[in-house]
Amino acid sequence: MRWNPISLALVLAIPACGPTAKNDPDGGNGSGSGNDDSGGGGNVDAAICGSQTEQIDTTQQGDPPDLLVVLDRSGSMRDSIDIFGPSKWDIMDGALTSVVTSKQTAIKFGVLEFPSDNNCAVDTAPEVPIQISGGAAVTNFFANRGPNGGTPAANSLQSALAYYSTLPVNPAGRYVMFATDGVPECPGNNDTNTVEAVSGLLNAGIKTFVLGFGSFGGTDLLNAAATAGGTARPGTKKFYEATSAAELDQALNDIAGGVIVPSCSYALATAPPEPDNVTVSVNGVPVPRDPNHAQGWDYHPDAMTITFFGTACDQIKSGAITDVKFEYGCPGPIIN
Repeated sequence: MRWNPISLALVLAIPACGPTAKNDPDGGNGSGSGNDDSGGGGNVDAAICGSQTEQIDTTQQGDPPDLLVVLDRSGSMRDSIDIFGPSKWDIMDGALTSVVTSKQTAIKFGVLEFPSDNNCAVDTAPEVPIQISGGAAVTNFFANRGPNGGTPAANSLQSALAYYSTLPVNPAGRYVMFATDGVPECPGNNDTNTVEAVSGLLNAGIKTFVLGFGSFGGTDLLNAAATAGGTARPGTKKFYEATSAAELDQALNDIAGGVIVPSCSYALATAPPEPDNVTVSVNGVPVPRDPNHAQGWDYHPDAMTITFFGTACDQIKSGAITDVKFEYGCPGPIIN
């Protein structure tokens, strides 16, 4: 499972200090002794460097993976988690729409509902095809659908595999999120063939995240499905469990964060005043700039993007890097 170690919308602190000229009693002709603590004209004043900051936004770059939400809309989704609360369907509407909208440029989302009628049918194609910027499509889906019918879980997962087979393989990753509040109950759908359908997805290189929402039965089934899907969580419950709106929000964000591809490139919102007068650090340790792109960082592929190479890039992808800082006014090490 990939876990994104760094927020996709980083705010980097940029010290606004720069070279400071000392007061030259000789009128700036360069004949001073240079023995005072100011460091001499044209040098960075260590006492000032870092004392002022401005913010420059960056965006971590990366190819968006595919995530197809196989969503239970059976009649039990009309029920409330508690007596006075909204229905599970309404809670899912708000939570799923929110996470898709917030991550729609980092993940290609799609939605395949089950059932697709008010009984036990499943469509051969998703109601929301996998796409970038799918927030509006998911919002429109919920505006026109409500819960009803049975729970053809196995058929829906088989349909998900058939749909993926019509698409080019996404090298950034292909995933299913199987979200349900109950056990399979339609003809031809049971625990065994539901787990087999998840195994079929994994055999095709498609991992399945399993989400149990609300008061649901079938813990053993969901544990088995999560294990078969290659996403088993540590502990007794291998699947993502949500018994409240807050837990659902957290589970959806955890799953979405787990498929975003960590990238070694960061786009700068604004250019530094002096591109050569910067320090780039990861986890508080300065990283040298390397024009040869072997170890360190450099402006690449353009002056508005910083990209890490070698060990630093490997650490970002592994999740070992949790903080990246880009400082202006304090020159860092350079690999010649």
